[in-house]
Amino acid sequence: MGVSGRAGRDHAIVIGASMGGLLAARVLADHFRAVTVLEGDAKPEGVQARTGVPHGEQTHVLLPGGARVLDRLFPGRSEELVRDGSKRFDYGGSRFHLIGNWMPRVETGLFSLAQTRPFLEEHLRCWVARIPNVRILYKTSANALLFDGGSVVGVTLQPGRDLRADLVIDAAGRNTRLPRWLAEHGCGTAPETHIGIGLGYTSARFRVPDRLAPDHPILYVVGRPPDQTRLGSVVSVEDGLVTGAVGGYHGDHPPGDLAGFLEFARSLHQPHVFDILSRAEPVSPLVRFRHPASVRRHYGKLPGFPEGLLAIGDAVCCFDPAFGQGMTVSAMEAEVLADCLARGAPLAGYWKRIDRVISAAWALSCGENLKYPQTTGRRPLEYHLTRAYRDRLATCGDPYVTREFYRVLTLTAHPSILLRPGVVWRLVRNTPPVRS
Repeated sequence: MGVSGRAGRDHAIVIGASMGGLLAARVLADHFRAVTVLEGDAKPEGVQARTGVPHGEQTHVLLPGGARVLDRLFPGRSEELVRDGSKRFDYGGSRFHLIGNWMPRVETGLFSLAQTRPFLEEHLRCWVARIPNVRILYKTSANALLFDGGSVVGVTLQPGRDLRADLVIDAAGRNTRLPRWLAEHGCGTAPETHIGIGLGYTSARFRVPDRLAPDHPILYVVGRPPDQTRLGSVVSVEDGLVTGAVGGYHGDHPPGDLAGFLEFARSLHQPHVFDILSRAEPVSPLVRFRHPASVRRHYGKLPGFPEGLLAIGDAVCCFDPAFGQGMTVSAMEAEVLADCLARGAPLAGYWKRIDRVISAAWALSCGENLKYPQTTGRRPLEYHLTRAYRDRLATCGDPYVTREFYRVLTLTAHPSILLRPGVVWRLVRNTPPVRS
């Protein structure tokens, strides 16, 4: 098909105005004469959550790996976000309590952006809408894929109304219908990996008195597996507010009323989240969200996957939202797409390249999830060895090791850097001697 090379670059369709969909549209605009984004929800009036996003009210942090992509795709726009209220911070200064320890706070030069998802999406929508060859159609859904032999050549919007394209990208997120569409057309079923974690959490926005304000945009406390399943966070967002959240794995979920929410926060193994939220003023309703399992779809392993079709973001992989990886992985996938299109390479190579991006993030979050015996899903043969090594990295206290560990956690470097001699030597040097 034409999109395998540099020809056939007339029209591209993106299904969904999600973070991944909007970034994909930005990339496609450089390579196609016209780009159409199909969004089933009505156009939001300003900064408000879309009804089609089940966790749209939750806080979303753009990790340094994603913030860097945003700067490359929209030069100078990060300053606009910060000016309007997004919190830019050095990730190494975050207050993380993990594996029974407070992580050392170090300067890393790795800058994140914290804000609510509606705030970030509203800015991104405005930026994309200003691109001359991009149009966003609201209250418009793709009801089926349009096939010509083994290739996708567009979508069906409603019976009798087709929209043709040289490339279709599914960015419908958790609401993706791509597995069903492929199966119905006889393309087969892509292998899937499921990690059952039974996560549930409740959050709201709060106004915190100045004397109680955290000294850093992120405070995050997570219990030590396998016995402690609860977690809590306080994240600074726009408008001088914080988002407070508490949650738990494997059915240990907080209630949806304020008194129960605060009592759950009081039960955390560290008092900091409760100390702040119990004396703060709630300014939004409590919102509950459930994430039964993390799901990864291996479309690159499906022999019958059609040409002219790709997917991005949660349509490919839904991560544990407690790790804040989803938006950053979507941004990195968009950059992979940009490079594939610029090279004029076969787009089949896209799957292999985003698989590397996904694998790094997946190993980090699922590696922690698998510490709970209740977690379902296959444990890799090397799991116990890598778990012990990661725990040592997180607790050794050496500033250099901590910086390198943060580079991996923020998806700015590949996990292989943690096996370099300089890291291993410092780990050995800082390991307490074994007592006889």
